[in-house]
Amino acid sequence: MRGWLGKLALVAIVGLVVGWTVGPAAAAPKWLLFGDAMFVKEGQGDNPWALQLRSDPTIPPTFGGVRFTPPGEPMVFTDLWSLGTDYDVTDDDCGGGSPRFQVRMDMDGDGMGDANVFVYIGPFPNFSGCAGGWQSTGNLIGATDARYDLTQVGGTFYDTYGNAVALVGGKTVTRVSLVVDAGWAFADGEQTILVDNVTVNDHVLSGHGAAGS
Repeated sequence: MRGWLGKLALVAIVGLVVGWTVGPAAAAPKWLLFGDAMFVKEGQGDNPWALQLRSDPTIPPTFGGVRFTPPGEPMVFTDLWSLGTDYDVTDDDCGGGSPRFQVRMDMDGDGMGDANVFVYIGPFPNFSGCAGGWQSTGNLIGATDARYDLTQVGGTFYDTYGNAVALVGGKTVTRVSLVVDAGWAFADGEQTILVDNVTVNDHVLSGHGAAGS
């Protein structure tokens, strides 16, 4: 069941479908679909829409994702207080480091992203064996298990949120992406994952809000 966002006190739903935004453009955060990503009507009921992210190594571009660029004032890593999504693995599983959030960091202060903090989705410690059907990551900020990959910012592969804060807490976040790119890891050569309510703080990309009903 989708809907973990009911626990948030403030939710702003903003959608973008290849350049189309919902709400005033000046106030809207920037959501961008890239690669093999599209909105699909995958069910019935009040919210039949979801965002499909697919990786098939035989069909370029072999990956799919959605990217959020913080609006307004610069955001540093410690400004992230909510990060998560609802997801449904339809083919085949989590694995191969996918799906994951990628928090792009400006490490040298030049205004450009040059390293990633990866946050893996799925059961710890291998981030595979995801159950079928809709489920939720919950809020990954402050997660107590070692699902943060800090190898690009001076940490280790199985690392913690606390160490992320120590290493990049005051560094600027240039964008946050949710990526699926591990079709190569499965026998049928495909990894397909539906997502909804992709959340960065109080900004939410909803399949229902973006694609209509």
